[in-house]
Amino acid sequence: MNRSVVITGLGAVTPLGNDVASSWANAKAGVCGTGEITHYDTSAQQVHIAAEVKNLAVEEFIPKKEARHMDRYCHLALIAAQQAVEDSGIEIAKEDPERCGVLVSSGIGGIRSIELEQEKGLAKGFDRISPFFIPLSICNMAAGHIAIAQGFTGMCSAVVTACAGGTNAIGDAFRQIRHGYLDVILCGGTEAAITPSGLGGFTSMKALYTQNDPERASIPFDAERSGFVMG
Repeated sequence: MNRSVVITGLGAVTPLGNDVASSWANAKAGVCGTGEITHYDTSAQQVHIAAEVKNLAVEEFIPKKEARHMDRYCHLALIAAQQAVEDSGIEIAKEDPERCGVLVSSGIGGIRSIELEQEKGLAKGFDRISPFFIPLSICNMAAGHIAIAQGFTGMCSAVVTACAGGTNAIGDAFRQIRHGYLDVILCGGTEAAITPSGLGGFTSMKALYTQNDPERASIPFDAERSGFVMG
Protein backbone atom coordinates (compact mmCIF):
# COMPACT_ATOMS: atom_id res chain seq x y z
CA MET A 1 0.00 0.00 0.00
CA ASN A 2 1.39 3.39 -0.99
CA ARG A 3 1.96 5.86 1.84
CA SER A 4 1.22 9.58 1.82
CA VAL A 5 4.27 11.82 1.47
CA VAL A 6 4.53 15.36 2.84
CA ILE A 7 7.18 18.10 2.78
CA THR A 8 7.76 19.15 6.38
CA GLY A 9 10.67 21.59 6.13
CA LEU A 10 12.45 23.83 3.62
CA GLY A 11 15.95 25.24 3.32
CA ALA A 12 17.48 27.44 0.62
CA VAL A 13 20.67 29.34 -0.14
CA THR A 14 20.06 31.24 -3.38
CA PRO A 15 21.10 34.34 -5.37
CA LEU A 16 18.01 36.05 -3.89
CA GLY A 17 18.70 35.26 -0.24
CA ASN A 18 20.46 32.95 2.15
CA ASP A 19 17.30 31.39 3.56
CA VAL A 20 13.79 30.55 2.39
CA ALA A 21 12.07 33.65 3.76
CA SER A 22 14.41 36.20 2.15
CA SER A 23 14.62 34.27 -1.13
CA TRP A 24 10.83 34.12 -1.44
CA ALA A 25 10.32 37.74 -0.38
CA ASN A 26 12.84 38.98 -2.94
CA ALA A 27 11.35 36.78 -5.67
CA LYS A 28 7.90 38.24 -5.00
CA ALA A 29 9.37 41.75 -4.98
CA GLY A 30 10.99 41.23 -8.39
CA VAL A 31 14.55 41.56 -7.09
CA CYS A 32 17.18 40.55 -9.66
CA GLY A 33 19.73 38.05 -8.33
CA THR A 34 22.06 38.50 -11.31
CA GLY A 35 25.07 40.81 -11.16
CA GLU A 36 28.79 41.15 -11.85
CA ILE A 37 30.80 38.08 -10.91
CA THR A 38 32.82 38.64 -7.73
CA HIS A 39 34.14 35.13 -7.01
CA TYR A 40 37.05 35.47 -9.44
CA ASP A 41 38.54 37.80 -12.08
CA THR A 42 36.57 37.41 -15.32
CA SER A 43 38.55 39.96 -17.35
CA ALA A 44 39.97 37.24 -19.63
CA GLN A 45 36.53 35.78 -20.35
CA GLN A 46 33.53 36.80 -22.40
CA VAL A 47 30.90 36.40 -19.67
CA HIS A 48 31.07 38.76 -16.68
CA ILE A 49 27.72 38.32 -14.94
CA ALA A 50 26.07 35.45 -13.07
CA ALA A 51 23.61 34.81 -10.24
CA GLU A 52 25.95 34.39 -7.28
CA VAL A 53 25.07 33.58 -3.68
CA LYS A 54 25.86 36.78 -1.80
CA ASN A 55 27.11 37.74 1.65
CA LEU A 56 27.15 34.18 2.98
CA ALA A 57 29.31 33.87 6.10
CA VAL A 58 30.07 30.14 5.91
CA GLU A 59 32.03 30.19 9.17
CA GLU A 60 28.85 31.09 11.05
CA PHE A 61 27.41 27.71 10.10
CA ILE A 62 30.37 25.37 9.55
CA PRO A 63 33.56 25.31 11.68
CA LYS A 64 36.44 26.83 9.74
CA LYS A 65 38.61 23.69 9.92
CA GLU A 66 35.81 21.54 8.49
CA ALA A 67 34.88 24.11 5.84
CA ARG A 68 38.46 24.13 4.48
CA HIS A 69 38.05 20.47 3.56
CA MET A 70 34.86 21.02 1.59
CA ASP A 71 34.11 22.61 -1.76
CA ARG A 72 31.67 25.51 -1.82
CA TYR A 73 28.90 23.33 -3.23
CA CYS A 74 29.03 21.36 0.04
CA HIS A 75 28.91 24.54 2.11
CA LEU A 76 25.70 25.63 0.39
CA ALA A 77 24.14 22.18 0.81
CA LEU A 78 24.98 21.83 4.50
CA ILE A 79 23.59 25.25 5.36
CA ALA A 80 20.35 24.72 3.42
CA ALA A 81 19.96 21.22 4.89
CA GLN A 82 20.27 22.51 8.44
CA GLN A 83 17.61 25.13 7.69
CA ALA A 84 15.30 22.40 6.37
CA VAL A 85 15.78 20.24 9.46
CA GLU A 86 15.09 23.17 11.78
CA ASP A 87 12.05 24.22 9.74
CA SER A 88 10.62 20.70 9.83
CA GLY A 89 10.53 20.56 13.62
CA ILE A 90 11.67 16.95 13.46
CA GLU A 91 13.04 15.45 16.68
CA ILE A 92 15.79 13.33 15.21
CA ALA A 93 16.43 11.58 18.52
CA LYS A 94 12.93 10.07 18.27
CA GLU A 95 13.50 8.72 14.74
CA ASP A 96 15.17 5.49 13.68
CA PRO A 97 18.36 6.79 11.99
CA GLU A 98 18.39 3.78 9.64
CA ARG A 99 14.98 4.89 8.37
CA CYS A 100 16.28 8.42 7.67
CA GLY A 101 18.17 9.11 4.45
CA VAL A 102 19.73 11.80 2.27
CA LEU A 103 19.27 12.29 -1.48
CA VAL A 104 21.09 15.46 -2.55
CA SER A 105 22.13 15.95 -6.16
CA SER A 106 24.94 17.91 -7.76
CA GLY A 107 25.51 18.11 -11.49
CA ILE A 108 29.28 18.64 -11.36
CA GLY A 109 30.36 18.63 -7.71
CA GLY A 110 33.51 20.44 -6.63
CA ILE A 111 34.52 22.01 -9.92
CA ARG A 112 36.45 24.87 -8.28
CA SER A 113 38.47 22.40 -6.24
CA ILE A 114 39.27 20.50 -9.43
CA GLU A 115 40.52 23.71 -11.06
CA LEU A 116 42.68 24.71 -8.10
CA GLU A 117 44.26 21.29 -7.67
CA GLN A 118 44.93 21.08 -11.41
CA GLU A 119 46.82 24.38 -11.16
CA LYS A 120 48.77 23.09 -8.17
CA GLY A 121 49.58 19.82 -9.94
CA LEU A 122 50.92 21.60 -13.00
CA ALA A 123 53.07 23.86 -10.82
CA LYS A 124 54.36 21.38 -8.22
CA GLY A 125 53.65 17.90 -9.60
CA PHE A 126 50.45 15.92 -9.31
CA ASP A 127 51.70 13.83 -6.39
CA ARG A 128 51.67 17.07 -4.39
CA ILE A 129 47.99 17.87 -4.74
CA SER A 130 45.76 17.86 -1.68
CA PRO A 131 44.95 14.53 -0.02
CA PHE A 132 41.43 15.94 0.21
CA PHE A 133 41.20 16.38 -3.57
CA ILE A 134 38.90 13.42 -4.21
CA PRO A 135 36.45 14.14 -1.37
CA LEU A 136 36.54 17.83 -2.31
CA SER A 137 35.50 17.14 -5.87
CA ILE A 138 33.15 14.15 -6.10
CA CYS A 139 29.42 14.77 -6.53
CA ASN A 140 28.14 12.72 -3.60
CA MET A 141 30.09 14.46 -0.84
CA ALA A 142 27.36 17.00 -0.09
CA ALA A 143 24.95 14.15 0.63
CA GLY A 144 27.59 12.43 2.74
CA HIS A 145 28.40 15.50 4.82
CA ILE A 146 24.69 16.12 5.43
CA ALA A 147 24.12 12.53 6.53
CA ILE A 148 27.03 12.76 8.98
CA ALA A 149 25.89 16.14 10.33
CA GLN A 150 22.31 15.00 10.87
CA GLY A 151 23.04 11.46 12.00
CA PHE A 152 21.01 9.89 9.18
CA THR A 153 22.31 6.37 8.52
CA GLY A 154 19.79 5.20 5.92
CA MET A 155 20.17 5.60 2.16
CA CYS A 156 22.70 8.29 1.21
CA SER A 157 23.02 9.03 -2.49
CA ALA A 158 23.47 11.70 -5.16
CA VAL A 159 21.66 11.43 -8.47
CA VAL A 160 23.58 13.22 -11.24
CA THR A 161 21.24 14.47 -13.96
CA ALA A 162 22.61 17.93 -14.78
CA CYS A 163 20.13 20.79 -14.34
CA ALA A 164 17.33 18.37 -13.44
CA GLY A 165 19.29 16.92 -10.50
CA GLY A 166 17.51 18.63 -7.61
CA THR A 167 14.06 17.84 -8.99
CA ASN A 168 15.18 14.28 -9.74
CA ALA A 169 16.32 13.88 -6.13
CA ILE A 170 12.97 15.09 -4.82
CA GLY A 171 11.14 12.61 -7.05
CA ASP A 172 13.36 9.74 -5.96
CA ALA A 173 12.90 10.72 -2.31
CA PHE A 174 9.13 10.76 -2.79
CA ARG A 175 9.20 7.19 -4.06
CA GLN A 176 11.46 5.97 -1.25
CA ILE A 177 8.93 7.16 1.33
CA ARG A 178 5.82 6.31 -0.67
CA HIS A 179 6.85 2.68 -1.06
CA GLY A 180 7.98 2.27 2.54
CA TYR A 181 11.76 2.03 2.20
CA LEU A 182 12.41 5.09 4.40
CA ASP A 183 10.42 7.35 6.71
CA VAL A 184 12.41 10.60 6.40
CA ILE A 185 14.57 11.92 3.56
CA LEU A 186 16.46 15.18 3.31
CA CYS A 187 16.58 15.89 -0.41
CA GLY A 188 17.39 18.58 -2.98
CA GLY A 189 20.24 19.89 -5.09
CA THR A 190 23.39 21.98 -4.78
CA GLU A 191 25.82 23.60 -7.21
CA ALA A 192 28.74 26.03 -7.15
CA ALA A 193 29.83 26.18 -10.77
CA ILE A 194 30.47 29.90 -11.22
CA THR A 195 34.14 29.25 -11.92
CA PRO A 196 36.50 29.85 -14.87
CA SER A 197 35.95 26.44 -16.48
CA GLY A 198 32.27 26.35 -15.54
CA LEU A 199 31.64 29.64 -17.31
CA GLY A 200 34.11 28.85 -20.09
CA GLY A 201 32.52 25.52 -20.94
CA PHE A 202 29.04 26.96 -21.33
CA THR A 203 30.36 30.03 -23.15
CA SER A 204 32.11 27.89 -25.77
CA MET A 205 28.81 26.01 -26.24
CA LYS A 206 27.16 29.37 -27.06
CA ALA A 207 24.76 28.67 -24.18
CA LEU A 208 25.29 31.76 -21.98
CA TYR A 209 24.09 35.34 -22.15
CA THR A 210 27.18 37.34 -23.07
CA GLN A 211 26.07 40.96 -22.56
CA ASN A 212 26.39 42.86 -19.29
CA ASP A 213 22.85 43.95 -18.43
CA PRO A 214 21.54 41.91 -15.46
CA GLU A 215 17.99 43.14 -16.07
CA ARG A 216 18.01 41.71 -19.61
CA ALA A 217 20.06 38.61 -18.93
CA SER A 218 17.56 35.89 -18.10
CA ILE A 219 14.69 36.36 -20.56
CA PRO A 220 14.04 32.88 -22.05
CA PHE A 221 10.72 33.78 -23.71
CA ASP A 222 11.81 37.13 -25.14
CA ALA A 223 12.66 37.71 -28.80
CA GLU A 224 15.99 39.17 -27.65
CA ARG A 225 16.98 36.14 -25.57
CA SER A 226 20.56 35.05 -26.11
CA GLY A 227 21.37 32.40 -23.52
CA PHE A 228 21.00 31.50 -19.87
CA VAL A 229 22.69 32.84 -16.75
CA MET A 230 24.85 30.71 -14.46
CA GLY A 231 23.51 30.60 -10.92
